[in-house]
Amino acid sequence: MAEIQTLLCYPRMPLYEAAQTWEVLRGQSLGEIGSSLDLSTIQAQYYPLARQRASAEELLGLRGKIVGIAEEFGFPSAVSSKVLVEFDRSVGPEVHAQMTIMPADASSIDVWNFINTAVVPDVVLWRYGRFHTQSKKWNISEDRLFDMTRTTIGRLWWRVHLLGPELARKLGEDEVVNLLEKPRIGGYPVLSRAMGGRLLAFASESNTGRRMELFRDATKRLLRKMAVQSVFVMTPEQIDEFVTSLFLESATALDISPLGAPTKPANDVVSPERGLTADWPVF
Repeated sequence: MAEIQTLLCYPRMPLYEAAQTWEVLRGQSLGEIGSSLDLSTIQAQYYPLARQRASAEELLGLRGKIVGIAEEFGFPSAVSSKVLVEFDRSVGPEVHAQMTIMPADASSIDVWNFINTAVVPDVVLWRYGRFHTQSKKWNISEDRLFDMTRTTIGRLWWRVHLLGPELARKLGEDEVVNLLEKPRIGGYPVLSRAMGGRLLAFASESNTGRRMELFRDATKRLLRKMAVQSVFVMTPEQIDEFVTSLFLESATALDISPLGAPTKPANDVVSPERGLTADWPVF
């Protein structure tokens, strides 16, 4: 019988407190930031009814895991954007496995404010910050600190939680953003995984260099059809069939064909009107 993991609640940091702390952090070097952190004595705030709380030991373990992976990719030295993207792909599954956080807790930006600000602020600056030599301060977009969809560590946890480790590693950055920043798609794991999986399969079958163009077109078709068809009452098999039909429509419109696949006559292409007569719920 598989061992049941205990889900933890993590500390929280309000926006005003995180913003004040970052004003100080921006004026320090990565080495100074790392040496000043003391998670064993930090005063952490939890929501009042939190029972299983992440301890200082677990926070130290999380920091050690993230910093260890960052060092494999060159931290604290400056590296290329390509290396930083590979870091994201590697650290996301490890963060998801290490934290064992309650999804409801992970939905709070205050939790990720704490992780970004108190646990790995040096890694956050290494990943997204740019040091301004004249002002002697770090420049970093506030989206990467305080925005739920773009926060540095939180977005990686949610990426793995919604897409699964394999898809999270294989999909490109723009493809993941195209999925997860559309809540109607990204917020429903069965649908987002079907879209991501079908993209990878179709791109492999067609050997196309227009993968992102195909994905954007299929996503637009999905959003239009979701106005009259409910994916939330479909079975996983129906969702797979539905998503496959979207990619076939997009591929036909963009003149992209899978290798070795016969080209459909124009009158055999499934039109939006005919699609409404399929065995999928329509509202």
